[in-house]
Amino acid sequence: MKRFGWWGITVYALAMAFVEAACVVTLKRLYFPEGWHPPFHDIPADGLRLEQAREIATLVMIAAVAALGTHDRAPWREALARALWIFGLWDLGYYAALAILTGFPSSLADLDVVFLVPHAWVLPVWVPVVVSIACLAIALRLRLRPQAL
Repeated sequence: MKRFGWWGITVYALAMAFVEAACVVTLKRLYFPEGWHPPFHDIPADGLRLEQAREIATLVMIAAVAALGTHDRAPWREALARALWIFGLWDLGYYAALAILTGFPSSLADLDVVFLVPHAWVLPVWVPVVVSIACLAIALRLRLRPQAL
């Protein structure tokens, strides 16, 4: 298989970010019709299990796409770099799409439910933004200096 280039995974990550934002907009309207603001009430158990499975599936999709077309030399290093790149762009793109679609977040200090596995992680939006930027930086370092780290 011809190498699945970095342009391809970049487009994939940004498209996936929009799909994630569209899902979340729908879910927030379903589970939080009163609006999205803390304190966040619990999602019904059946919906929570479905959302947790969707989040795990998202991570599996990132890993699977990251492993496509890696080089024979240090394939784990390239797959890791690709996974970090996809994750970082996906999460930043997700918050950008969410802001465009809903106006949330209006500030990096806004609280959000950033992950549901194994339980709800409620954090200010700046936390996943910083993690995503770190993922992008590490991905670039791994890609541009393959012997680093």
